[in-house]
Amino acid sequence: TIQNNLLYVALSNLDAATYQVTYQLKILTTTLFSVALLGKTLEKMQWVALLLLFCGVALVQMPTNQREEPKEGPSPLPFIGLIAVLTACCTSGFAGVYFEK
Repeated sequence: TIQNNLLYVALSNLDAATYQVTYQLKILTTTLFSVALLGKTLEKMQWVALLLLFCGVALVQMPTNQREEPKEGPSPLPFIGLIAVLTACCTSGFAGVYFEK
């Protein structure tokens, strides 16, 4: 499926920890699709929790000054991995809300 291919590309281009934390954004995308398509409402504290989740993911994506040893094989492209995992989050969130409708 498309989502499995996106996740494979993401894992090929991101380290495991970054992938796992970034993939948690599917909670945010599912919520946004629920609000937009199903008309659900969220309380203020729930929006704050989602904002904190987003901030945590943004912090993980920030570059560090640590040097990594070069790996064998093709060099990873973190931007491509990020785009792939964000697209997978959106497809997952949309599918979950679409089938609930």
